[in-house]
Amino acid sequence: MTKIKIKNLQGFSMMELLVSISFIASMIVLVLSVNVSNNKLRYINEEKTKALFYTIESMEAIRLVDWVNLLPGDYAINLVGNNWVVSEGSQVLDGVYTRTITVSDVYRESYGNGQVYGDIVEAGGYLDTDTKKITINISWNSKAGITEQEEMETYLHRWAANRWVQTDWVGGAGQIDWLDETRFFSKEQGVDVSVAGITTLQLGYIDWSNTTTTDNFDTPSNFDDNDVTEKDGIAYLITENNPSGAELFILDVSDPYNVFEISSIDVGASINGIKVDDHYAYLATSDNVAEFKIIDINNLANPYIYNSYNLPSNDDAIDLALTGTEIYIVQGDDLYSLSILNPANIQLLDSLDLDEGLDKLFFSDTYVYLATLDSEAEFQIINVVNPADLNLVGIYNLPGALKGTDVVVRGDKAYISTQNNGSGSEFFVLDVNNPATPIFLGEYEVNETVHSFALVGPYALLGTNFLEEELNVLNVTNPGSILKEFGFNLEGYVLGMSANCSMIYAATSSNIGEFFIISTEITDCDYSTSGILESSTFDAGNATSSYNWISWSGQEPLNTDIRFQVATSDNAGGPWVFTGPDGTSATYYTDSNGEYIDYASHASNRYIRYKLFLDSQADLQTPILDEVAISYSENQ
Repeated sequence: MTKIKIKNLQGFSMMELLVSISFIASMIVLVLSVNVSNNKLRYINEEKTKALFYTIESMEAIRLVDWVNLLPGDYAINLVGNNWVVSEGSQVLDGVYTRTITVSDVYRESYGNGQVYGDIVEAGGYLDTDTKKITINISWNSKAGITEQEEMETYLHRWAANRWVQTDWVGGAGQIDWLDETRFFSKEQGVDVSVAGITTLQLGYIDWSNTTTTDNFDTPSNFDDNDVTEKDGIAYLITENNPSGAELFILDVSDPYNVFEISSIDVGASINGIKVDDHYAYLATSDNVAEFKIIDINNLANPYIYNSYNLPSNDDAIDLALTGTEIYIVQGDDLYSLSILNPANIQLLDSLDLDEGLDKLFFSDTYVYLATLDSEAEFQIINVVNPADLNLVGIYNLPGALKGTDVVVRGDKAYISTQNNGSGSEFFVLDVNNPATPIFLGEYEVNETVHSFALVGPYALLGTNFLEEELNVLNVTNPGSILKEFGFNLEGYVLGMSANCSMIYAATSSNIGEFFIISTEITDCDYSTSGILESSTFDAGNATSSYNWISWSGQEPLNTDIRFQVATSDNAGGPWVFTGPDGTSATYYTDSNGEYIDYASHASNRYIRYKLFLDSQADLQTPILDEVAISYSENQ
């Protein structure tokens, strides 16, 4: 208890005393009121959190109840064994919360030929026996002295009623309900159905047995070539430190059979990483007083050091990534972000200490992906949405005590290579759709260290430590089943490479022509930008059949789309007029969770087909369809 002492002060009047006592009393009341208010808020928040949990639990549980048991009324729900069971009335949870699940019938605005369709209406309309409205209400008397409630509404559909489902497009015997049991589809263009269980866009193919080494380039002395990047017919080749010569070579590779040197420049140290844009080459070097260098390449015949930056420690800069206005560069166990908005005035924005040595990095979207030397976190993801505030958001510990050597990210997949893992794998694929929790997709045992790699179409090109097959080609179309396609003997380890569908530029440790060009004789191995597949004909059973909804499952990476149209006919041979949800050919069904099929366009037709549209505006990304379902009613 707080005691207030009042001394007899000379000159202190009775009125002043009363005023002081009143003020102190007011302050005590205020403090107590704040404490009471804070306690009320705490109680309310705790109770609301628990109520919300019960609401969500109820909504998920009711979805598991058999449709025949969802009659209109108020219900309680309990877990009996492994099943959720409903009973009439409400229930009290924890002695506090009253839970009521209300099932209501749903009415729609239109009816025809035994089919209810159209928008849901609050009054009047026609009973939709395939839809129920579910309302979850949780109410309780709060410790704060007030009555609270949480409420959630949704609509459940009888998805299990009369469905035509397709999950395979490979070929062979079809489903028994198909008009032609031998066909999985009737026609396709730009679509690949060769893998069981999925349909994707068609991908270019490279016959690796027809590839040719067209030319090579021998850098002076016997120094290893560390890496190479190619842009617009110009290759920028970097090497170890040459005390008496250059470490950056600019080569004309526009004619792959006649490589020649345009110029070279001595930067005074090993160059470990390089990125280029239209005006500059950006270098990560071993120069302890200027690890980051900018080379002016506006005149390819006369490159020069435009600017440099001394990173905080004396460790070598190992690799870097370019975003346009920022550079991300690794030195020892630190990642740095530098502003190059003005290349003449390089600014340090932020740094991040990651405890173990860093090796390679890759920038994609708003993240930097790292291959590290940390045997318990070989793969790390850094959020760089704000370059001045770098944050570690995800890690993945690869199987075995490994050291990462390279990393490339394409769409929502990350590819990571490592040093030799003995009897384990050295190449891995992870799903990074959620950067906070990378998911393992697949692996491949190379049986040797992978120094570097590049992705070309469906292939991963691995620079390995093998003596007679330094370059390995893997097919990574299916990460769960990676296959080796081919191998090349390049007379030296491939330490870095730049590749596209038609050419592979390899920087090696060979002493007789360290730089190689390999031609694939292919100009395009990317996915088609669009594809169309028309299904076989499905027989719904009778001439008065009606069609309810269409849904599907699959993957739609960023900038890709899956769309459908449907066509019906009273004749097995057509004609087939494909339309979308408004009954015209200008619209498409695009909601994978399900959309109602336009009733008026497809009434009283026994036969149905769907048309699948796959589109991609993403680099080397394809939408993937693995199931399509159409609900129908055999009306009598």
